[in-house]
Amino acid sequence: MTGSAKPEQATFLGGQVKYEEGEAGCCHSRPTRYCCMATAVLGCLVMVLGMVVLVAGQGLLEGAILKTMALSPGSDRLSSWLNPPVQAHLTTYSFHVTNPEAVMQGKKPIVKEVGPFTYKAVTVKDSVDKDTGKENLDFNEDGETLTYRPRKFYFFDRSQSVGDPDTTFITVPNIPLLTGFTKIRDMGWGKGTAADVVKNTGLGTPFINVSFTGLLWGYNDELPCLSHTRPDECGAPEGEIDIFAEDSDDDEWGDDEWKRKKRSAGRYKREAEEETEIDYKNADFESMQKPKAEYVDCKCEWGLFRDRNVTLRKPVKIHHGMADLSKKGWVEEFNSSPNMNWWQPGSTCDKLGGQDGATLPPGVMKTDAMDMFISLMCRRINLEYEKDVEHLGLNSYR
Repeated sequence: MTGSAKPEQATFLGGQVKYEEGEAGCCHSRPTRYCCMATAVLGCLVMVLGMVVLVAGQGLLEGAILKTMALSPGSDRLSSWLNPPVQAHLTTYSFHVTNPEAVMQGKKPIVKEVGPFTYKAVTVKDSVDKDTGKENLDFNEDGETLTYRPRKFYFFDRSQSVGDPDTTFITVPNIPLLTGFTKIRDMGWGKGTAADVVKNTGLGTPFINVSFTGLLWGYNDELPCLSHTRPDECGAPEGEIDIFAEDSDDDEWGDDEWKRKKRSAGRYKREAEEETEIDYKNADFESMQKPKAEYVDCKCEWGLFRDRNVTLRKPVKIHHGMADLSKKGWVEEFNSSPNMNWWQPGSTCDKLGGQDGATLPPGVMKTDAMDMFISLMCRRINLEYEKDVEHLGLNSYR
């Protein structure tokens, strides 16, 4: 057959001619036609969406991740800033002067390094004031910054130390004595009398032998308490006679009692004990913190870090990043001032700024220069990348 006639097909029985029906296809019926149309539309939408994701998806994903980097209330990022996953440590060394007598005669000092003695350092930024019940962490009304007052706890880490700091004695310069001489250096009238008071109060020698614990957390020396009021119950200082004191029995000053007091004079309790269970946020901080110098059992006690353990530090105001993520961690104020108030007023050195060391904005590359604020040094330090190094098994940047 020709033209548009349907193809012929002979039947198996009878020889009749049968015409075949043309193939209708998968979308011949109405239901299947709708199905095909819906599939085509859906496929086009998926293709368009795929192209959008291919072009802009990475930026959208990065934007969503960056939004979680700000120190926002209740966020995981704020939680990790308050409770860092890495344990910080204070590693201490000292130089033991082996020839103090020769040094006092003008010779060159010969020193021996002693240490390390390591202390776990726990920083609490949201401790609660016991009297007011207020946290020392506030999100400021400007919508850009937060203010916190850190509190540090130090705990002796014996496993990372070379020995016991209580029984390790070192000979070091007498810091209170040298400080006293420095303060009276520019005095006019009365300078000689002041010098005699400094020399005759306390240990009175240019070098002292003290335990490592004593040097850091407190040892007995009367000179640092010279400006303090002596407790009434303590009576006159050692070496002075209180003519108004009542007579006491001679037995109290027997040989045994005197020897006992002399032996205990050099024993100092470690102020930074090994770590114990403490509620860092709600503890009774007032009973734990200590001034740099105070009378303890009628003896003046002074130490380099005595006032650094548990004591509430000065407030720091930084950007939290919710308004501008690139400013996250940038210091705006220290001790409620935009200046350090330490260097020459109005100078660049005295201007506050720099990055808070506990948090950085995202996207910082290792080759980027970093402007860091170090509160302990009252200054900003510019850090520039030099090379990769390994420190204690960790890859680090120098």
